[in-house]
Amino acid sequence: MRSEKDLTETLRAAAEHAPDPGGLLAGVEGRRRRRRRRRTRGLAVATAVAAVLATGTVMAANGRQAAAPSPAARPFPQAVAVPLERAWPQAVVTMPGVRADGLFRFPVTALDATRILVVAGPGMATIRAIEVYDTTTRTFREITGISTPPGMRTYRPQPPAHDGLNLAWHVNAVRKDGTRVREIWTAPLAGGEPRQVAAMTGEHLRIERIALDGDRIVWSERTGGVWWMPLAGGAPTRFPGSDGLHLVEWPWASDVTDGEDRNQTRLVNLSTGRHSTRDVVAPPDVLRLRCGPSWCRGVRGGRTYLQRLDGGGAAEPPGLGLVPRLGDYPALDRFVVSSDGAVYDVRTGTLATSDRPGIWWGHEWSAEPAAIVYWAESLRDGYRVLNLAAVPPAQ
Repeated sequence: MRSEKDLTETLRAAAEHAPDPGGLLAGVEGRRRRRRRRRTRGLAVATAVAAVLATGTVMAANGRQAAAPSPAARPFPQAVAVPLERAWPQAVVTMPGVRADGLFRFPVTALDATRILVVAGPGMATIRAIEVYDTTTRTFREITGISTPPGMRTYRPQPPAHDGLNLAWHVNAVRKDGTRVREIWTAPLAGGEPRQVAAMTGEHLRIERIALDGDRIVWSERTGGVWWMPLAGGAPTRFPGSDGLHLVEWPWASDVTDGEDRNQTRLVNLSTGRHSTRDVVAPPDVLRLRCGPSWCRGVRGGRTYLQRLDGGGAAEPPGLGLVPRLGDYPALDRFVVSSDGAVYDVRTGTLATSDRPGIWWGHEWSAEPAAIVYWAESLRDGYRVLNLAAVPPAQ
């Protein structure tokens, strides 16, 4: 029988990886071709692995032996695919992709139903400004500029997180003497000069996600563990009991990283003193399950699979296809996006599609599961943006 390690290696070889931001424009056509090949390979691999899992004793997500695969998931009623503009006309907007100074704009996430957080630069690896796009007035407001400090060999700011009042972002940097440093910066969302909160060397060089919680900045690291620091600056403090945890979206943390193949087994609320934990019940034939506070997404038999944390509400929505990155969490704990541009709303059962999806980037840059999806044939022609925060709660 194949071991869990064998399955992990098989999936790792087939997993889709995010593109290199430095070659974003030059790789558009190549990425389109590679995406088609990956979808075909991913379907074959996922189907084969599901078959292997079903042939003998398997391990559940919590490490205990599972007696048998779960029964077939309940399919949602067959939904008629509706174009995005017709399904959610108030949520689909256009946005210019290039500034007057030639810098390219990249949407990050939605602040609310009418404002989109945007970064600008020669590429995603070289952010030079943070902006807000007002979809009602169709105007941009620059929040702050970002420049490379003296003495730096490389300086790569990451897209910011927000809490409605402030922004926070971290920077991967290397000084000219070769010292690696991880900086943390903040700026008021209303606008103003950025302020450095920390410049850390040695420990804390592997920040993976960052968030804001009132008067403190929170982050998790690739090696596991969640830390916080006062917004005014100070020493990092580890959340007690956060060993092995990784931020999903404050205050929620998971026991798996984005790059892992194993299923998530728990979701932890770090805002409570007792770190309230919710267990995830994962069928043994589901792969790479990732869960928010209510909904989980994964892959089963080569198709997108959805369920609630307790295993209830299992569904394989017809017409959705495969998710673009198997590690993504449902956006706003509600929306699932496929690799061919379809968006499924688990709250209403609506399946919205794009006639010409172009290149989908919507959730690859945000510090948390992004509340937008956007696409374009050419950045110079601008984007069409689906603001998920503007989709009504019911249809």
